Amino acid sequence: MTTHQQLTGSTDDEFLQRMIETAAGRFTDSFWALFDAEVRPRLPEAPAVVDFGCGPGLFLQAVSRRIPAASLTGFDLTPAMIEHARGLDYAGAPPALEVADLVAERIPLADASVHLGAMTAVLHVFDDPFAFLAEVRRALAPGGVFLLYDWVRTPLRDYLAERVSKESPDQAVGRLRAMRLFPSHNKYTLEDWRWLLDECGFDVVADAAPRANFHAFVATVR
Repeated sequence: MTTHQQLTGSTDDEFLQRMIETAAGRFTDSFWALFDAEVRPRLPEAPAVVDFGCGPGLFLQAVSRRIPAASLTGFDLTPAMIEHARGLDYAGAPPALEVADLVAERIPLADASVHLGAMTAVLHVFDDPFAFLAEVRRALAPGGVFLLYDWVRTPLRDYLAERVSKESPDQAVGRLRAMRLFPSHNKYTLEDWRWLLDECGFDVVADAAPRANFHAFVATVR
C-alpha cells in the first residue's frame, strides 16, 4: 500500500495540515445533502458510527453535530491525525480514537456492532480491498450502512486541471506531485467501485458525485 503521504514525501505534520485545509473541498454541501437524505434516515437515534481512516477527525466532528447521540469511533494509521482528532470539540461524547493499520490488522470491532461505517479517500490505496470489505460486513449491524467516498478515474487533462494548483503554488512542482498521485487516484472507474461493492456482498442504495473526481456510495449488506 502506497499512500499520498509517501508519494509526495510529506511529513506527518504537513500531511495533517493538508488534510485539514482540504476537508471543506471533500465534505461539500452536496456530500452532506446525500448524508442527510440517504444515510441519516437509515440509522437509529443513537447509532454507532465508525470512520475507517478518520484523518484529523473532521468527519466525525460533523457527524457529532448532526447526531449528538451517536457513539463515535475513529481509526487512522497516522498518530498526528489521531492526536488532532482528540483535540476537537464534539457536540456529543468524544469519539474513541485509535492508531491502527486497517490493512495489516483485523478491525478491532465486535461482530454486528456498527450502524454506520464510513471511509473517505482511503480504500483506493488498499492492495486487497476484498479482505477489508469482508471485515466491514462482519462489523455492520443488520440494516447498517457503509458510506464509501473515494476517487474515480478521470481523464488526465481534467485531473491535472483540478489538482496541480492544490499540490503546490509552483506549477512544475504541483504537476510532478499530481502525476505521482495520478495512478493511485485513478485506479478505479465508477463501474469498478460498483462491481467491487457488489462482489463483496453490498447493495448500493444511493450514490452521488459531491465533488470533482470523487464519488460517494451508500451501501447496505445484501
